Amino acid sequence: MEGARLNISKFDQLLEEYQAICPVKIKYKDESFFMQFIQVLIYWFNPRFLSDYTTVIGHTIYFTNREYVIHHERQAMKSLAHEMVHILDAQKSGWFRFALSYLFPQILAIGVLSFPWLGWWALGFLLFLPPWKAPYRSEYEARAYAIDIINTPFALREEAIVRICSMFGEWGYYRMNQDREEVRLNLDYWVNEAESGHDPELSRVLLIYEMVVEG
Repeated sequence: MEGARLNISKFDQLLEEYQAICPVKIKYKDESFFMQFIQVLIYWFNPRFLSDYTTVIGHTIYFTNREYVIHHERQAMKSLAHEMVHILDAQKSGWFRFALSYLFPQILAIGVLSFPWLGWWALGFLLFLPPWKAPYRSEYEARAYAIDIINTPFALREEAIVRICSMFGEWGYYRMNQDREEVRLNLDYWVNEAESGHDPELSRVLLIYEMVVEG
């Protein structure tokens, strides 16, 4: 039994450590009908949802496929740490509140379903559908990407920051924040909070990650 334990992968070690905090589960998008259904809904703005993005819903983290985790273990570990920040933030604020704020303001577009009661006025809710700035989504992602930045070799950090700032304005995140300077300042803030220990959730995720990687 002890010998089998010694063969456990770094990714599985990290997962076990995070599961000691909360009951996080791992699933794979190419094995999930639910994820494939979501892809149909959002394909028009994010055709790479199944192939390029790791997604968390509740306590379940959906990686693209098993092969990615096996053959790109270190990157998968970084993604796991990133998604753990979202899970802890959702636990802290409440899952329903987290989901609504993450999807705000576009979530308000579902008000169009009140058409039978409000008549044509209900179509006004569609004004929330365009890719307006999403302040809460941008904040949540900046916190999570701070972990990615810290876990990037120092010599490559600048390149990583530029790439992340660009991603915030792309369609993959529904163009949640196109002000790259603002995004960079926010990333710098959360990196400092995590490294200084001022933010308990970020620091906990980071310390566990570093313990497993360096162990």
